[in-house]
Amino acid sequence: MEKQRYAEARAAFSRIPPKEYDLGDYVVYFEGVAAARERKRAEASEAATRLIRLYPQSPLVPYLQHEIAFAAAIDNDLTVAREAFAVSRGKVAGSARKSEEGYVAAVLSGEGGPTPAAAELHLENFSSYTAQEGAILSYERLWQWRKEGRLGEWDLPVGFHAKLARTVNRAGDPERARAVYEETLRKFPPSDAYYAMVLDYAEFHRKEGETAEAMALLRKELADAPPQFLSEVRFLRARVEWKAGRLAEAKKEFLEIAEGSARSGTADRARYLAAWIAEDEGDVAGATEQFGRLRGAADDATRQEALFRYAYGLYRQERYDEAAAAFAAGETGGFGTVENARHGFWRARALRGAGKVEEADRLLDALSGDSFAGIYAMFAVEERGGDPFRILSAPSSGETEACGEERVRLWRKVRGAPWGPPDAEKVRRAERLTLLGMMEYAVLEADRVDRVAARKALGLADGGAPGMFRYLAGDLKGGIRETSGIPIDPAKPGLVDRIQYPLAPEFLADCDRRRSDVDPLVLLAVIRQESRFQADALSSAGAVGLMQLMPRTAAETARKEKVPKPRKSDLIRPELNVRLGAAYLSRLVRGYGGDYFRAVAAYNAGESAVARWWEGARGDHATYLERISYRETRFYLRRVFLNLLQYYRIYRPEMFARYFPSAPTEEPPAPDAASPPPPGSPADNVPSTPPTPEAVPYAAPPSPASDGT
Repeated sequence: MEKQRYAEARAAFSRIPPKEYDLGDYVVYFEGVAAARERKRAEASEAATRLIRLYPQSPLVPYLQHEIAFAAAIDNDLTVAREAFAVSRGKVAGSARKSEEGYVAAVLSGEGGPTPAAAELHLENFSSYTAQEGAILSYERLWQWRKEGRLGEWDLPVGFHAKLARTVNRAGDPERARAVYEETLRKFPPSDAYYAMVLDYAEFHRKEGETAEAMALLRKELADAPPQFLSEVRFLRARVEWKAGRLAEAKKEFLEIAEGSARSGTADRARYLAAWIAEDEGDVAGATEQFGRLRGAADDATRQEALFRYAYGLYRQERYDEAAAAFAAGETGGFGTVENARHGFWRARALRGAGKVEEADRLLDALSGDSFAGIYAMFAVEERGGDPFRILSAPSSGETEACGEERVRLWRKVRGAPWGPPDAEKVRRAERLTLLGMMEYAVLEADRVDRVAARKALGLADGGAPGMFRYLAGDLKGGIRETSGIPIDPAKPGLVDRIQYPLAPEFLADCDRRRSDVDPLVLLAVIRQESRFQADALSSAGAVGLMQLMPRTAAETARKEKVPKPRKSDLIRPELNVRLGAAYLSRLVRGYGGDYFRAVAAYNAGESAVARWWEGARGDHATYLERISYRETRFYLRRVFLNLLQYYRIYRPEMFARYFPSAPTEEPPAPDAASPPPPGSPADNVPSTPPTPEAVPYAAPPSPASDGT
C-alpha cells in the first residue's frame, strides 16, 4: 500500500480471512482502499458492503466510504460520489483526507458544470491544504478554469482573486501569482477590497525584493484611496523604504504615522518600527525614547518588547541603576519564564555595571541551573565563565539510548489498568496498530476510549489520558496539545513532561545516534518548534514537513547530499525531511565554526540576516540575540533553546546538571532573584503555530475596516 502497488496489496489482503484475524475489519478496509485507489470502484463498493455486514461498528466504515467518494469525484461519477460522501462527510481526520473531502465537496457543488460556487470551494480547499493531493487537484481545476476564461466571466469578488494569488504564491509559484494580481488590477474598479488587494500585491513585491515596483504600484493605484486606507498605505510605503535601505525616509514616515490620526494599532506598529530603525542607525537614546512611549501599548507583544527595550536602552547608555530597576519591573510583566529570565539576565549585567557584583552573581547562579530560563540559562553560564554550548557537541551519556522502550513500558502499564470490556478492546486495538506502525489508525482507535474511564483507570488529570493515548499512538502534536495545561513538577520529570517533549523514535529511530553530526535532541528541539511533530505541516510561506524545509533549500541540500531532487510532496515523508533538515542544519553549524546559536538563527531567518546582526555583537551571544530585529527570529531562538534544555532536563539530567549547575544550596537566595518556574508547563509567550521561514518584524498590515474604525 505504501509503495502504491495497489493490485498486489489487494491480492495480499484477499488471502487473509477477516474473521480469523484480530483486526479483521482492517483487512476488509484496506482491500477496499486498494481497489478505490486503482479506480476499481465496483470492487471497492463490494468491500464497503462486506465491512458494514461483518463489522457494523467499525470506525473504518466512513473512511472507506471517503475513499470511494474521492475516487468517484476524480472519475466525475457524481452519483456514486454523492452517496458515499453522505456517509463519510465530517467523519474522517487528517489533513490529506480533509483536502480530499474539500475536493469532493467542490466537485459535487458544480455537478451541473463549472460554477462560481464550485470555484469558491476549490479555492478554500487549495488555501487550507495547499500541499495535499486533494488541494492540488482543486488548484489544477481552478487554473484550468482560469485558462478557459471562466474565472474572468463569473462575478467573483476581487477578494477571491487576491486570495488565489496569495495561495498560488504560497504554493511556490510567484510568477503565476503575479499574473493573477496583474489581471485583477486590470479587471476591477477601485473599491475597499481593491485597495486591500493592492496592498497585498505591494507586499508581494516587497518580499520579492522589488521595492521600486512596490513603490510605483502604491503611487499609481492608491493615490485616491479613501482615508481609512491612507495610513496603511503610508505604513507599507515606509516598510518598502526600509527594505530599500532608505532608513531616514522610513523612520520619518513611521513617526508621522505614529503622531498622526492613524488607528492606535497602526500608530503603535509604526512607532515600534521607527524605534527599530533608530536602533539600526545607532541612535540608542532615540530608540529608548520611542520604546519608552510604547510601554503602555495595547498589544501584548509590542508592550512586552517595549518594556525590555526601554530597560536595555538605559543599560546601553550606561545608566546602570535605572536599567536595573527597569529590568526588575519587567520581571513581573507576566510574559512567561523565558521573558522573566531575559530581564533577570540583563539586570545582572546592569548590576555588574553598577558595581554590585555579588548581587549580580547570585542572580546569574540562579539562572544558570534553571532549564525554564531557556537560552538565558546558557547566557548565564557563559557570563560566569562556562561554555554551555559544549553540551551540544559532547558525546551522549547513554541516557537516551533506549528511547524506543519508553512507550513499550507505558503500554504495559496501560494494559494492566482496570478497563471495562469495551474500552479494553479499544486499547488492545490501539496498541496492536501502534506496533504495526499504523499510527493514524491507532489514534483513531485511541480516540474512541471513554475519557472518564481513562481518567479513572490511569489516575491522570483532565487532558492527561487523551494526551497519553495520542502520544502512545504516535500523534505527538495531539499529545502536546492535550497536556499543555497540566501542572508538572520541574524537579521530577514525569509522563506529562515526556508527552510535552517526546523523543519520537519513529522519526529518528535511534535517539542517541547523531544525524549529520547533529545531536538528536537538537533536531527534536527544532522539530518541536517548527511543526509540533506534524509530518505534513505546511507553513504560510510554503515550508513543508517536520523541519519546515523550503522546497528550494531542500533541493539544494539534496544535491549536496547526492539525494534525488525531492518534489514538494516528498518532503512530507518524515525520514527524508529529517535527513535533509539535519544535513542543512549541520552545514550551517560547520559554516559558523560550530556556533549552534547562529546556525539555528540562520535556519529560521537566513544567513545574510545573521551576518548583519552578528556584526557589532562583538562575539557576545546575548548581545547578538538582542540585535535581531525580526521578532519572530528572536522568539524562535528562545523557543528552540528552551525546548532543548527541557529535553536535557527530562532525558539527560546528569548531563544537564554537569553543564548547568544550580546555585550552591548553602548560599541564601537573592531577594530579587528570578522567581522559580510555575507548576505549569515551561512558558514562553511564543505562538504554538510554526513560524514562517521568511521572518519580518510584523506580518503584512491588515486590511482596514470599511467604515474606517
